Amino acid sequence: MTVTKALPQQIRPARLGYVPALDGLRALAIALVAVYHGVMPAHFGGAGGVDVFFVLSGFLITSLLLEEHEASGRVSFRRFYLRRAIRLYPPLLLMLAVVFVPIAITMGINTATTGSGLSLFYLMPVGAESGLTSLSPYEHTWSLGVEEWFYFVWPPVLLLLLRRARRRALIAASAAAVVLIAGAFLAEARTGEVSFILRAGGLMAGCALALFLRGSSFTPGRWFGPAGLALVAFGVLHSSVAPFSTLDVVISVGGTLLLIVAITRGPQGALHRILAMEPMAYVGRISYELYLWHYPVLCLFGVLNRSDWLEVGWFALPLSFALAVAAHWATRPVTSRLRSKMTRWIPA
Repeated sequence: MTVTKALPQQIRPARLGYVPALDGLRALAIALVAVYHGVMPAHFGGAGGVDVFFVLSGFLITSLLLEEHEASGRVSFRRFYLRRAIRLYPPLLLMLAVVFVPIAITMGINTATTGSGLSLFYLMPVGAESGLTSLSPYEHTWSLGVEEWFYFVWPPVLLLLLRRARRRALIAASAAAVVLIAGAFLAEARTGEVSFILRAGGLMAGCALALFLRGSSFTPGRWFGPAGLALVAFGVLHSSVAPFSTLDVVISVGGTLLLIVAITRGPQGALHRILAMEPMAYVGRISYELYLWHYPVLCLFGVLNRSDWLEVGWFALPLSFALAVAAHWATRPVTSRLRSKMTRWIPA
């Protein structure tokens, strides 16, 4: 499906391009999540790392869609969804194939089959929200499901809004973020739990930021980066001494928004240079694979050792890193070949 619209003659904003510091921000996010899981039952407030991922995804996906629309006056949905499938499915399928038998042996065939099915079809948010998968080694794929739902809903909605004016798209994304976050507060007040699905407010906040920056010449002050990092750090500290809450989600979202603005529009200070360092950027580039592998590996060794993850995390997390590197190396040729074929399947 392709949407076409004549564009006015004007100077177009520069393309975002590859920004190593944003990969560094991904590295920070996956480190928070991995340590959060790896030290359980000790309480470390790294759960907000998922919200950092969400804001980044919303910002980058919307930026890519806007760039394509501005460049050609259209967006190819076929190309968009094929790119997403090529990037996401090979590492996911590899992880599911490798861990299926060990999980079936140690935790039962029903656990392996149900978890694989929910993960494969991105239905884990439903299981996680209902509490039916709270002990599943696949439960972490709830966030992948939320993102996949976002991929299906937001691009066509954005293109419909852009038919009229970017301002309407900005208002709609901002309103969606506010409604989802407000709904998360209400859901937590009713159930006492943080809603998995309503954390999609971070995705929409990232979308709103992309729309705002794309249409403006806004230049942030030097304080944006330190303030954003301080907010993320405060969210980690706050959720380390108290149960993780929707307030912590909002703090992480706000901090990530400030960090993205600082990275993409601000002066390249010390924080930017640290995040852009190659070791940080590399971890960010394999953060998807790290996220996929670390949780089932922790579950497997926890079951085998009959212990909490804190006792096995010291070697399970490094092993997860090695597996993520291997998975990235193994699937990269596949994704490269598929991308090259995509240009023949869907001509530009």
